[in-house]
Amino acid sequence: MSAATSVAVFTDNDFEKVNGVTTALTAVLAHVPDDLRVRVYTASRLGADRPDYLALPSWGMGIPFYGEMQMYWPPYRAFVARLRRDRVDVIHLTTPGPVGLAALAAARHLRLPLVGSFHTDLAAYTTMLSGRPALGTFMQRYMRWLYGHCERVLVPSAATQALLTASGTPSRRIGVWARGVDTERFTPDLRSAEVRAQWRANDRRPVMLYVGRVSKEKRVDQLPALHDALVRLGVDHRLVVVGEGPWRAELSRRCPDALCLGTLGRDRLAEVYASADLFVFPSTTDTAGNVVLEAQASGLPVLVSGAGGPREQMLPDVTGAVCADAVEAWVVQAARLLTDPGRRRLMGAAARSYARSRRWDQALRPLYDTYRRAVRMPEAEPAPALPGRVRPRHVA
Repeated sequence: MSAATSVAVFTDNDFEKVNGVTTALTAVLAHVPDDLRVRVYTASRLGADRPDYLALPSWGMGIPFYGEMQMYWPPYRAFVARLRRDRVDVIHLTTPGPVGLAALAAARHLRLPLVGSFHTDLAAYTTMLSGRPALGTFMQRYMRWLYGHCERVLVPSAATQALLTASGTPSRRIGVWARGVDTERFTPDLRSAEVRAQWRANDRRPVMLYVGRVSKEKRVDQLPALHDALVRLGVDHRLVVVGEGPWRAELSRRCPDALCLGTLGRDRLAEVYASADLFVFPSTTDTAGNVVLEAQASGLPVLVSGAGGPREQMLPDVTGAVCADAVEAWVVQAARLLTDPGRRRLMGAAARSYARSRRWDQALRPLYDTYRRAVRMPEAEPAPALPGRVRPRHVA
């Protein structure tokens, strides 16, 4: 019997963070088949050393434009020593941050195959948060340079595949690794009358829920406009927001009657989903949108933007609606669902059924197959040059 292929997954998203990347990587570890051995490598404030998760303690720094969030400087030599000890066969790069650069350096140093997965459109985020398109262009070129070293790049949606192809990544190097959802954790069975009473919600005052980062790149500035328009139309509702971010204070100022719950643990979040009535996710920059699947698994109809990956996580006019950019389109669809309990129930049931077809064990097959093939992949073509005067360096 041949030995299992050993894979090291490098990420800047240590598991103290709660986001789409950590959700996906937690699923990767939970469903690993017998012929693979997968371990996450990261750096964090608190160290951890488990068979499937290594977090080396390090010092943190604020992420540009995300000052309240930390990334950690990777102890490169310690990583290389651990890779040798673990007899790693394949390195998986999931991040363009410092740990991602350490993954690239280690793969080159140890002559190991490098595969990548693209999770966040940082070029779009940089442009929106900085207001400087030139910075966004530089980030796009940097991402192309970094992922250009990967022999295979996996993306979560066809929209992201088109984005990378348009930016110059050869289509033959790109594959789709769609996202899944845990329908046992996220279920309508967790609906709580007590929670709804605390929210002062009922059938005549349904709950409109948003879950995600409370920041401009998620287009949460649409929420006050949507809320105010519904109020003017006489559509009673309760706006509930889960998440943190730099726009939370502004959201609370513009929607003083909204309930902002901050960041929640998975169990509490599942109860909140199930206790709501409609899920709205206006982001146009998300590459996937795990929260859209989680909401549907919880029995909620969903409203999503027509751009980016979230629209690929639902069935238009069956489990929810795809809305045009203008807030008026969101108002029409939200009002239709908030005022029609029967329509919500039908779409919610369809949403639950659809989510059950998106199991993680099925969604992860392209990733695991990529690991298996990686040890047999030919050497990648030379990566494009990094723009400007910046030159890659090994992380010390």
